[in-house]
Order: sequence, then structure tokens, then C-alpha cells
Amino acid sequence: MTSHTLQCGVVLAALAVSVSGTAAAVDLKNEDSKTYSVGVHERSFTTWTSISGGTTIHGICPECRIEVVSLGTVRGSGSDVVVIRNGALDIED
Repeated sequence: MTSHTLQCGVVLAALAVSVSGTAAAVDLKNEDSKTYSVGVHERSFTTWTSISGGTTIHGICPECRIEVVSLGTVRGSGSDVVVIRNGALDIED
């Protein structure tokens, strides 16, 4: 085995470990047609953004409290999908 082949094998193994160790993150899906303002509260930080109707923000946070202005707040973590549907905020089953 050449040193180049060995180096490629080591790089591929490291890449496989890093990809498999990727943490799941919460998705926010807006099934309404309206655009909403969204606050993402993680630890002591809050980030404000918006979500347009019929869109999804993938990986908005690994674990957080999501506040949708005029709809309320929900906690999400891991692979949860937080859904805005018919003017209500919920976690998809």
C-alpha cells in the first residue's frame, strides 16, 4: 500500500466520523401563506428572522425556544419539526 493510498483512507475515515457525528437540528415549516416574524431563543441569545409562507427553514437550531409573533412560543430540539399551520404553532408528529 502506498503512502498516498493510506493518506486517502485516513482522510475518508475522518470525514465519515465527522458526518456521522453531526447533531440533528430543528426545522421550522410555515404551511400558511403569510410571512411571520420569528425569534429563536438559544441560551442567552435571541436571533430574529422571518419565514415566508410555504417555506421551511432547515436546521434553525439544535435546541431552542421558537417564538412566532402573534402565534406564541414552542420549545424544539433534535429532529423536531415546528409547524405553522392555520395560524397556530405546533410540533409535527
